[in-house]
Amino acid sequence: MVKQLDSIVQDPTNQELKLHSRNFLVKDLALKINQLLIKHRKNERELYQLKNEQDVAIHNIAHDLRTPLTIASGYTQVLLKQPAIGGDDHESLVRIEQNLNSVAKHLDLLLMYNRLNEHELMVNLQKINITSMLQEMILGMYEAFTNKKIELKLNLQSNCWWVADRDMLQRIFQNLLGNILEHGTEAAEITLNGDDQQLCIAFSNKLAQPIKNPERLTNRFYTEDLARKSENAGLGLYITKKLTTLLNGTVTIETTATKFTIELQFTKNNL
Repeated sequence: MVKQLDSIVQDPTNQELKLHSRNFLVKDLALKINQLLIKHRKNERELYQLKNEQDVAIHNIAHDLRTPLTIASGYTQVLLKQPAIGGDDHESLVRIEQNLNSVAKHLDLLLMYNRLNEHELMVNLQKINITSMLQEMILGMYEAFTNKKIELKLNLQSNCWWVADRDMLQRIFQNLLGNILEHGTEAAEITLNGDDQQLCIAFSNKLAQPIKNPERLTNRFYTEDLARKSENAGLGLYITKKLTTLLNGTVTIETTATKFTIELQFTKNNL
């Protein structure tokens, strides 16, 4: 009986215990175990179906929100360009635009999270100048770093090339740069170096307060309110780790009382 149970536990199967004992106590035990196995399989099927229904619901709701959100953002940008609108009205429009951008960001994270869960992401490999990609993305966020008064130090190897998925890398860098903007203070540093076999990228920033549970930062929906805000969905670093793994990389997080560092290491491999 023990060997049969070991086999059933190790390999997904519809097999049940088969005993030829005449001992009514053993036969009754085997019957109860089989009833539990049947119940467990039923619960697994229901859980799998529920998960699929939730994934479809998230996908549909997110896409239903995208259209009105895009329209609202468009109207807001048009109004912001009107010279007749100034003073408090202009400030209100700016806050509306900021909130719409925040909702759009979380919506994108939710869609990416759902695609990862549904295993819909395909790795499209191409040779990429990582140095240029990072520089362009940082330049596009330069004003945001300036507004947050974060002094950004770059230590990027020139013309560092790597074979990877462009969209996945961009999402990873967006998440990590956004993480610095949300939780960093005063100073941050980005380093990049690599060769034909390995690529290493590190993002570090000064912290206003220590991180209590750094080992949980890449868990889905976990967040520490370092910036005393409630808008963080707790998906950015989770998605970063998942995408890095898909690209044959690893994520390492190191923290001190005043500094946060996340390092990505990619190794050459036929993905």
